[in-house]
Amino acid sequence: MPKVTPTYSIVPPSITNEFHSSTEEAALKRLDLEIQRDKFLKRIQRAVNRFSQRERQIIVMLYMKQEEMYDYEVYAEMGLSQRSYYRVKVKALYRLAFALREEVYKKGAAS
Repeated sequence: MPKVTPTYSIVPPSITNEFHSSTEEAALKRLDLEIQRDKFLKRIQRAVNRFSQRERQIIVMLYMKQEEMYDYEVYAEMGLSQRSYYRVKVKALYRLAFALREEVYKKGAAS
């Protein structure tokens, strides 16, 4: 947390590029986090833009809108059956995981 009360020190100021103020460090950390967030959001946007129309619509309606929607609301609004909706949704989530390189492999049972 930044300090709001001044502190006085006998240590002379240095001419290096290092920051010693907690306010400056907090601002730089926040800036770094914003840059990382923007890069990640652009990766997601590029990945979702490569999806089919239905896949894109499902992902956007479920996860990228301000108001929360449930699965049954989405497939009712899209005019899909529950079965075909979940089939498209699973495919979209797999494609998103691969596009973001977040896929997880499980070791199968040896026969």
